[in-house]
Amino acid sequence: MRTKLALWGVIAVVVAVGVGVGWGSTPTSGTSSDRLYSLAAEMKCLQCVGESVANSQAPIAIQMRAEIGRQMSDGKTDDEIETYFVDRYGARVLLNPSGRGLVGVVWIVPVVVLAAGLVGLVLNFSARRRDRAVPFELSDEDRELVERARQEP
Repeated sequence: MRTKLALWGVIAVVVAVGVGVGWGSTPTSGTSSDRLYSLAAEMKCLQCVGESVANSQAPIAIQMRAEIGRQMSDGKTDDEIETYFVDRYGARVLLNPSGRGLVGVVWIVPVVVLAAGLVGLVLNFSARRRDRAVPFELSDEDRELVERARQEP
């Protein structure tokens, strides 16, 4: 019973995280500033250390934001805009690498291993609990040994 509850709990957490991630999604079309800063936040400032294009005031970041705005006005999709910057500056410009190819495997494998480990732990603990619930029975030989040990001083 507890194994089922634990499994349902894990499923509930996964669904809640999925809903939470999708809940506050940013627009993927149009020319809103939310979309511009969402795209800029996914790109690394090439002049700064550890800063996104959205947060940086470096000249190259300002130019990149202006280029994102121009491409948004031209009706380009998010993927087309990202592809433009990757073609121009290389994959190093992306803060979050794409999930394609080997990069996708590198991001997926740890999640799968963690999930398999959690399932293994749940199964192990439930098996131990079942084994503990089985009453231990003494054989006649064991009872005789206990009786002899009690009688000796």
